[in-house]
Amino acid sequence: MFEVRGELPLLRHVVAGLAVMALVAGCGKRPEPAPAETATPGPAPAAVATAPAVKALSPLQRPELLAAAAAAANAAAAGQAPPRSNLDLTDRTFEIRLPFACNDGVLGAWGTWSVEPATSALHVSFHRQRWGDDPVFRALALGTAFDAAEGFWIERPWTSAEQCPAALPPPAAAPGQPATAPSPVHVLALVQYFAPDGPRTLRRGNRPYAYAAKLADGGQPEVAGFRVKLVGRISGFADGQPVHCLVQQASQPPVCAMAVAFTKVVLENAATGESLTEWGG
Repeated sequence: MFEVRGELPLLRHVVAGLAVMALVAGCGKRPEPAPAETATPGPAPAAVATAPAVKALSPLQRPELLAAAAAAANAAAAGQAPPRSNLDLTDRTFEIRLPFACNDGVLGAWGTWSVEPATSALHVSFHRQRWGDDPVFRALALGTAFDAAEGFWIERPWTSAEQCPAALPPPAAAPGQPATAPSPVHVLALVQYFAPDGPRTLRRGNRPYAYAAKLADGGQPEVAGFRVKLVGRISGFADGQPVHCLVQQASQPPVCAMAVAFTKVVLENAATGESLTEWGG
């Protein structure tokens, strides 16, 4: 047996060299970057639901009011219930123009106008009709409690025209009899029924709507008459119907009333449409 002593230092040098080489190799190798994460597309954001714009209903005009009254009159004449199609009109607003003091001396007799020659002052006056004691309007109320009823007749309900009609020659008189103008046909009214416990300030009573103005030219007003614009809401009757009609004679048209609440009354120049003054209800 013998012992080799000289190889041990050499072995140590070899191991140390290998360690240095491994360290150098490890430092020279850069770590590869981690693969980029691929973004997984998520669900598309839900579209925000936009509520459709609510279109404000425009006020009902004379043609729509006449059409509703005609439908109700037709049902009443046939002995039928009021048309359900009219129910949509309750609570709608309306505007209608009524000419008055027409040149035939009959139509619009509920209003007058004149000019004072000495002062060139224009005076216009009109009033509501009052039907609180009229049995026809009590029958038309049909369960609606009231102690006063005021409003206006819609004259010439067979036309949508809102002006005085053209002048016609006077009617021919029978031999030995004076010529007389026929009375206007009253078959459709706008009526405001006032509840017994309602505020009395809303009632017009016997107070007229009056207007006075100084004419600039010192003469007659350059107008073709005047008219009243009525603005309000269709309040309807106790059964929800806007119009009630009453048949008094089978050979005559039914008498109808539309239940309303007046909110504004405007005096207009009929020729120009200019608003001269207004009142609240």
